[in-house]
Amino acid sequence: VNNVLDAIPAEHRAVIIDELARLEPAMPTELRATKEPSSEQTRAVVDVLITEMMNNLGPDWRPNERGQAIEKAIGAYYSAWPTNE
Repeated sequence: VNNVLDAIPAEHRAVIIDELARLEPAMPTELRATKEPSSEQTRAVVDVLITEMMNNLGPDWRPNERGQAIEKAIGAYYSAWPTNE
C-alpha cells in the first residue's frame, strides 16, 4: 500500500475521492501523502461521507443510489482502516 487511499478498492476509492474533492479539497492530497490515516483524518473523511450519505436519503429515509455508494465507501474505508473509536 503506497498511501491511505490505495488501501481502498477502486470503486469505493473513487466515491471517497469525489466527495472529499468537492467538500474538503485538500484532504485527497493529504491522504495520498501518508501511509496510515491519523484519527483526525479518519474522523474528517467519515464525517464528510456520513453528511453526504444523509444528504442522499430518499423520501423513505433510505439512501438513493449515490447514498448507497457512499454507504459502501464508508464500509470499505473502515475495512481498510479499522478504528477503536
